[in-house]
Amino acid sequence: MGAIGEWRRGPVIGRGATATVSIATDRRTGGVFAVKSVDVARAGALRREQGMLSALASPFVVPCVGSGVSAAVDGSGGACYDLFLEYAPGGSLADEIKRCGGRCEEPQIRSRVGDVLRGLAYVHAAGIAHCDVKGRNVLVGADGRAMLADFGCARWMAAEDCNAGGVTIRGTPMFLAPEAARGEAQGTAADIWALGCTVIEMATGGAPWPRFADPVAALHHVAHSVDVPESPAWFSAEGKDFLARCLIRDPAKRWTAEQLLEHPFVASAASDSTSKAVQIEQRVSPKSILDQCLWESTSTDSDATVALAPADRLRALSAGASVAPDWTWSMDDWIAVCGGRADDHDTTPSPQPDTTTSFFRGDEASSDLVFPGGGETERGAFAVAATVPLMAKSSEITGVERSIESRVASGSG
Repeated sequence: MGAIGEWRRGPVIGRGATATVSIATDRRTGGVFAVKSVDVARAGALRREQGMLSALASPFVVPCVGSGVSAAVDGSGGACYDLFLEYAPGGSLADEIKRCGGRCEEPQIRSRVGDVLRGLAYVHAAGIAHCDVKGRNVLVGADGRAMLADFGCARWMAAEDCNAGGVTIRGTPMFLAPEAARGEAQGTAADIWALGCTVIEMATGGAPWPRFADPVAALHHVAHSVDVPESPAWFSAEGKDFLARCLIRDPAKRWTAEQLLEHPFVASAASDSTSKAVQIEQRVSPKSILDQCLWESTSTDSDATVALAPADRLRALSAGASVAPDWTWSMDDWIAVCGGRADDHDTTPSPQPDTTTSFFRGDEASSDLVFPGGGETERGAFAVAATVPLMAKSSEITGVERSIESRVASGSG
């Protein structure tokens, strides 16, 4: 995706303690991307994230495609700092777990974990610890690759002594390594522990410490017990051995990302790009709002998206065709297609707290990204599994179609 020029903000798809994530479109090209925004007065962390992402270039890390400053969407007259990120149509691993019925099969886990390890090996070699590896921070691109995302908690290891006592702890309590939970260190080894927890998340659909409903209680247990999360009972011997290499309480003995890439659990999965492409090809990243695959097949044998031409999509909306649209967003989230400004609409849904995904910065607790609607309507941080709907009322489109057809019939336009 090229440089972002004039653009239009769309519906909000994520919200954190300070930042808001929205879908956006480039007015010149029609390209769809995600924009993470925060008040300029509190933009320090987002600027730091932009600096990190701009220094990285890996197919296994979600790209930053630019940044800028825009008027505040609340009409207060203030300004927002915006971080532009590539749109990933496959959603997050958390979304994928839900699509798989609550857990992923082992071949799929092997493939996804291999991609995450390639991303971790790259960022670790660049001197960065991610500090918040989990299913919601891994996104699936149009070609099926899993990519590391959300570097809001990441740190430069050269600039910060990650192995000194009293470090500021970042991340999600349930995924924190023992040394991080004790406030002793949080470096690359902590990412490997979190990766092991993410494997359990994919295999079970739940947290790595299911008996703890309270994140603080889980944090205390991780810090001071001798336990490690249990491997799924149905996992293969290779899978259990892989987890055992990740979930070693002593960070000095934990395997590195490079070592784990040689483990049979991942090496035997040898990146099957063909199968990945097939899996996501019907959810390819759109080039414009009209270029999105919005309608699901009515067949019970497949959930592949049916790609209709723009004119056919308009007719399907206005004439009640058999392929019904999937309206993901509420009325308040629609953007007028004919006239008006997107910014005139209030596109900020009420967030729903998610107490399991808090993160702690020293003695300060900040909420992680909380998504509108909750439950089955939850979306990834800045990528959604379903593509963005054509945002117009069918009655408006009917009028547009009639106008176009009359002009064509009369030979004008």
